Order: sequence, then structure tokens, then C-alpha cells
Amino acid sequence: MSDTTQNTPPVHDEFGPVKELIGRVRESTEKLAASRHCSGTHALTETTGGLAYRKTPNGTDAGWLDFTNPVDDHDLNALVQACDQATFGRGNEDVLDLSYRKAWKLDTSRFSAQFNVVKSGLLDVVHDELLRYNDSSLKIDAQLYKLNVYGPGSHFKSHLDTPRSDKMFGSLVIILPTIHSGGDLTLRFKETSWTFESSKLLSSKGSPEAPPSLAWVAFYSDIEHEVSVVESGYRVSLTYNLYYATDPPLAPLLTQPAPHPEEATLKASLKDLLASPLVLPDGGALGFGLTFKYPVTGVSTKDIDFKPITEHLKGTDALVKRICNSLGLECHVKGLYDYRGKYFNDDRVNAAYLTPRSLPVGTTDEWVIDEMNSSGNLRVVDPFKQKIDPNAPRRRNRATPVALLWVTPSNKLVSVPTASLAYGNEYNLGWYYAKLVLIALVPSFDERITRIEPTDKV
Repeated sequence: MSDTTQNTPPVHDEFGPVKELIGRVRESTEKLAASRHCSGTHALTETTGGLAYRKTPNGTDAGWLDFTNPVDDHDLNALVQACDQATFGRGNEDVLDLSYRKAWKLDTSRFSAQFNVVKSGLLDVVHDELLRYNDSSLKIDAQLYKLNVYGPGSHFKSHLDTPRSDKMFGSLVIILPTIHSGGDLTLRFKETSWTFESSKLLSSKGSPEAPPSLAWVAFYSDIEHEVSVVESGYRVSLTYNLYYATDPPLAPLLTQPAPHPEEATLKASLKDLLASPLVLPDGGALGFGLTFKYPVTGVSTKDIDFKPITEHLKGTDALVKRICNSLGLECHVKGLYDYRGKYFNDDRVNAAYLTPRSLPVGTTDEWVIDEMNSSGNLRVVDPFKQKIDPNAPRRRNRATPVALLWVTPSNKLVSVPTASLAYGNEYNLGWYYAKLVLIALVPSFDERITRIEPTDKV
């Protein structure tokens, strides 16, 4: 009996080399690392450790604490008596719920601290850590927000710091030197967490030989965080909201810091992608789902000004944009709304929105990107499935089709606050955090190949 089994020939994938190149860029992008937080201690002096406060909202009776010397619980309890119960934001209202947040607060009109965050130099450290991949001329505007006291049993469950504008990017928390245990600040980002143990940092500085010091931590404000239960003593903190300054920028650095190996790897893999004539030969775009969330206002892409966000990305998002810009790619931040099936009965999409579907990395569907060309819109197609004829006549009111390759998975804009977004340190102020995407416009192969060094061509 003869064997009639035949070997099935391998299926040829004409886009295999393109997908391989995209995979390398994606892998390099996902390996990028950047600081999401920074922390440390700072020595106080006789002229920087004092705190004055009003004992009543409208009264003239004042209290005084000197944190350069040990402050006993009796004096700290007097501060608590002057405070109000701390609320938190849930949607559009302030809520007092001691099971979720138990703490006390003073507004900035009722206290004055000798500590000067600008003169201390802490903002320079924060700038170097959190804004290292941004324009080196950016300055930080630190606005004092609240004084908080956490006593025995106090805590604040998981929340995000309420966004106040598109220029707000982070929070700085100063822990004044008091003897306490517990009250640790835990930051959670995706599957990772990190705990700032201020009580241990302060106790390690408590030797007679060491100068009195405060502990501090700065982090991106869209990172989920919580304060654990204070077991004993009082934890006194000053919180600053960190903004990109609007005043004249600093002089740019004459020399940029040397790139990390991961940065060089991403740039090399992106060069290889652009140097291939198989990749977007007639031009198109590369898409990157951004790692961080950003403050936006409005209910549709027509209401949102994405330009300030494009100019002020965070961490690895800023690094990806910087590398794309260095290779001559024009970048835009955009938002994705999924309105298909809600407003339309067929596959037509409103040109004001991006309409994504759940697709594997490196593929797309028929999308619409707003405000990307002179007419306001681009219709994006999957180059693995549909060839684009640049000379084909356009139908009326139909956007120009452009091929889009997703390097990292796309993010859908959160237009309705989720449970984690609904809880903040203050009620909703008209801004909310959104997951966005970075679109890098790619010229045609003939145009872009002239920008790539000969040794990089493939």
C-alpha cells in the first residue's frame, strides 16, 4: 500500500519581513525603562523647619511647630484640632467616608511653612528624574496644595491625584520629621508596585549627629497610590501639584546625556524599519499606545486639544517621541473613541473619531484619525490587507486613506470614568485621565531614504 500522504508546503507570507521588523521595534520599545518616581531626604535648618498655622478658620490665634527639634504628640494633637476632616473626590462630589480615607487637612490659606521647595533644589532633582527625556529647557512649577495629618488609624485607600489641567504631570509629597510608624505610600503601575517608607527614612536620620531631615517623594500623578494605616504617632505631609511652567524656559543643555543602551537599540531597530522598501512604501504612519495616562477635558476628540500633550509626554512616552523626531518623523498624540455600534448601523464612521477594534499588534482596521491633514481627517487602512492607490479618485466627504502599522498595542480613550478613576484627592474638576496613542507620520520610502545614513540602509 503506497503512502499517499503529501507534505503541505509552507504558506508564504509576503508581509513576513515587515512583521519581523515591526516586532523588533515593538520589543525594543517595551524594553525601555524610565523613572516613574523619585525620592530621598533633605536636611532642614533653623530657618527652613518652621510651620505656622491658624487654629481656627477666621481667627487670629496661631500655632507654631519647629520640626528641627523633636515635636511631641501634644503639639501635633493641637495641629490636628485645628484641621478639618480630609475628604476625597468621587466623581463630581467631595465625599467624607472614614472607611476609605481617614485623615485631617489644612488648606494653604491657613498655614505657612518656612520650607521653600524652589530654594531647596528638590525640583532640580525631580526634573532630572521625571523629565529627563523631555525638552531640557522645561521648568517645573510646584504649587502647594494641602497640609495633611495622618494619626493612629489614619489611611487613604487606592486613588489617583485629581488632574487640574493639561500642564499638571506629577505630585510631590514632603513628609516632615516626626516619630511615627506605618503610613507608607505605595505606588502601583500596571503589574508593579513600590513602597515609600517615610517612617524608616526619618528614623534613620534621627541620630543625635545627623541634622533633622524631611523625606520626600515625587511621582507622576496618574499613578495609582495609597497610604497605609498609621500604627502610631503622627505623619505630617505637605503636598505640591507639579506643573509644566508657563514662564520663560531654562536655557537648553549644551550637551544631552548619553543614551541608554535600550534607547540606542530602539533607534537602530526603527531605522531598520524605515530603511526597508517593503515598509509603507508610499508613506503612512506608525502607532504607539502610550504607557501613561494624560489629563484631558471634553467628551470627544473635537473638544480636546492634543497639542499640549504632544509637547509634554512623560517617561518612556517622551523617549519614543524623541527618537521618532530624531529620525524625521512628525508625531501627534491622538485619542481613540469606540463609537461603532452606538451611533452607526453599518461600518461607516464619523470622521471626528478614531474607531478601533481589538486587533493583534502590527495590524489595523479601517479607522478615522481626526485633525491629521489639512482637511482635518485621515482614513487609515490595514496595509497588510488593502493596497492604497494614491492616484485613485476620492469620493466626496471621504478622507484620504493612509496606511497605519501599530508598533505597540493601541489604547482606547476612557470617556467614562472607571472605578479607579472615580476616586481622587478632590472631586472632578472637569479633567480626567485618558489613555492615548502617539501617531508618527512616515514619508514615502523614496523621501525618507534620503534621511537615513548609508550604513543604516538595508
